[in-house]
Amino acid sequence: MLEGGNSAVFSAGIMESKMTQQALNEIEARHKDIMRLESSIKELHDMFVDIAMLVENQGGMIDRIESNMDQSVGFVERAVADTKKAAKFQQEARRVS
Repeated sequence: MLEGGNSAVFSAGIMESKMTQQALNEIEARHKDIMRLESSIKELHDMFVDIAMLVENQGGMIDRIESNMDQSVGFVERAVADTKKAAKFQQEARRVS
C-alpha cells in the first residue's frame, strides 16, 4: 500500500480502524453498565418480594394483637362492672350489720 503512494488510503484505514475500536469500546462499556443495572433491578425486585412477605406475615400478627386487645377491653369492662357490684354489696352488708 505504501509503495504505490496510497498512504492516504492506508491512513484512512487506520483512522477507520481506530474509530471502530473506539465505538466498540463504548458499546462494551454501555453493555457492562446495562448488565450492572439489570443486576441492581433484580436485587431491588428481590428486596420488594422480601418486604411483601414480611408485611404479609406481620399482618396476621397485627390481627391477633387487635383481637387480643378487643378481648382485653371486654375483660376490663366486666371487671369494672364486677367491682362496682362488689362495692354495692359491701355497702349493703354494712347497712344490714
